[in-house]
Amino acid sequence: MPLAVAACSKDEEKTSGTEGEYINAGDAVYQVQLSRLLNQEQRPDDDYLRGQPALTGGQQYLGVFLSVENEGKADYLPPRDMKVVDTQGNEYLPIDVSATGFGLSFSEPLKHGEFAPQPDSPAATGQEGGALVLFRISQVSATENLPLELHIPAAGGKESVIRLDI
Repeated sequence: MPLAVAACSKDEEKTSGTEGEYINAGDAVYQVQLSRLLNQEQRPDDDYLRGQPALTGGQQYLGVFLSVENEGKADYLPPRDMKVVDTQGNEYLPIDVSATGFGLSFSEPLKHGEFAPQPDSPAATGQEGGALVLFRISQVSATENLPLELHIPAAGGKESVIRLDI
């Protein structure tokens, strides 16, 4: 029996999916390149976590590396209230790391057709190839309450969801 394979293109209007897929959040298209736990003692993570406090027991830094394209006519500002949610309903908001050059900016809107990360930026040319959205999460969420999901608010009270593969 032949096996059918469904491909997902950037042009499809999809508001939920998994890491690697193109997901619409209003007029923006997100793609999570990679999500992983970060370690302040290792390279290149020490650059990503520059200026962040040492973790207390039972915490982990989670890095979500993604790209965003504004396909709308108006400027698009990535929402500061995107969050990571675990299977027990614990929610984590992002930490602003835009000053490192690797972080997604929550204060500079993308114009029509613009991408984040910007070409030739540390985030675009870095090892992970995406803008960093950083979260401080509990160890339990990182190891037991999986899978984690990235929730991105969109216009009209809607929300797009991307299942992370950490």
